[in-house]
Amino acid sequence: MKKIAVIYGAAENGVQKKALEVLSRELLDYTVEYPTCIAADQPFDRAQFGQLIYIGTAENNPHFSSLPTHPERPEGYVITVKDGVIYIEGYDDGGVLYGCVDFYAKYIVNTEYTHNSYPYWKNPFENDFVLPDFELASAPSMTNRGLWTWGHVIYDYRNYIDNMVKLKMNCVIIWNDFVPVNINEMIAYAHDSNVKIILGYPWGWDNGIEDFKLSMLLGDIRAKVVEEYKREFAHLNIDGIYFQTVTETGKEELDGVLIAEAVTEFVNRTAADIFEITPSLELQFGLHATSVNKRLEYIKRVDPRVRILWENCGTFPFDYIPKHHIERFDQTLAFVREIAALRGENERFGVVTKAFTKLDWMTFEHQRGAYYMGVSSDAMQENRVVRKYEIWKYLQAYWLTYADKAYEMIRAMWEVTGGEMYCTALVEDGMFEKELMYIVALYGEMLWNTEGSIKDMMTEVALRRDVRFV
Repeated sequence: MKKIAVIYGAAENGVQKKALEVLSRELLDYTVEYPTCIAADQPFDRAQFGQLIYIGTAENNPHFSSLPTHPERPEGYVITVKDGVIYIEGYDDGGVLYGCVDFYAKYIVNTEYTHNSYPYWKNPFENDFVLPDFELASAPSMTNRGLWTWGHVIYDYRNYIDNMVKLKMNCVIIWNDFVPVNINEMIAYAHDSNVKIILGYPWGWDNGIEDFKLSMLLGDIRAKVVEEYKREFAHLNIDGIYFQTVTETGKEELDGVLIAEAVTEFVNRTAADIFEITPSLELQFGLHATSVNKRLEYIKRVDPRVRILWENCGTFPFDYIPKHHIERFDQTLAFVREIAALRGENERFGVVTKAFTKLDWMTFEHQRGAYYMGVSSDAMQENRVVRKYEIWKYLQAYWLTYADKAYEMIRAMWEVTGGEMYCTALVEDGMFEKELMYIVALYGEMLWNTEGSIKDMMTEVALRRDVRFV
């Protein structure tokens, strides 16, 4: 087996250190021996190594200077294999990380399979294996790609973040009844993995809606929301706040008042108070389209500093069940195109898509207080994984049928926004931290590359060893 040296640009940097970790883990699967890690400014004896891998940016690793192609966009990378030497150059820290991820997902996966039956597979790091020349320049189509989940169904926050890294996802929205006592540890781990943390809490409503009076919003509720932000969130090193208010209903009126009109006034006044505290805050309004989709003239008035994250916009991929009303897909597509530019050219837009696992609302209970998030035993996680397989199998079957429609929806949003948006999927209580399910991995790839071939994408994701096909 080849002795491998990884010549890195930075290891004191959290994200590039994570890149070195990811690459070392990938290589260990093939060599059963850790690669030697050498700083780019240190001399070393090349004769000791059969395989050299250079990683970093142009600023911290001079070995990229002679290459013909360099990354040009944030989080982008160029992977070059020339005369048996491997170069992974990132535009920035994130680009180095994602280049190391895709060195496996885009190069090794396509190199180790021989496309011959004698044998089907060969270890590309065997001494006699000649690595084919290769060049791939890639950067994300969507600037913000991630997940939405309740916090109390994250059972291992480190593995959860690690699996996000494998999908090149860079943001997660976490909803809690109470801020977890270890939130700072999770934030630090996420930031070292190029993942933004958006914390969610309710603005005036988080239970039943039928007896709610919209007139309550502009009274004590507004002050309570602002006070909770100051007390629980303003001091944290988070990347944004997500909130919901009274829109999760099929009705457009409550107590004779238009929901769209009332929540717009409430959101604008409350957001103004919060922007006084933190002017640059990424503030996200989780808006359920079912109560306002015929009253968009009011939603147009939402403060342009507030990003609207739309959900329940229609059929797949906005429905929990992929096949529900799939015949209405074109109608949903037209609606999403409209709302993606609802407030004009600089619309701060986002979505929460569904059709993945969700909470079991039959057994759900609210948290009674703060808790320590994201820690559990292997035995507990394995037990829950097995219990989720049938759900994943069902969802996977219909994703295989309708994956082209999900991709069409993502491409349409990219066309309208140029990718400057938040595209998140509700993936909760499905043991994402334990098993990287095929359909979530496929979704992640759709967000990264809106100009590819869905057929090639489906094949490429299915070949990955770290992806579970139920």
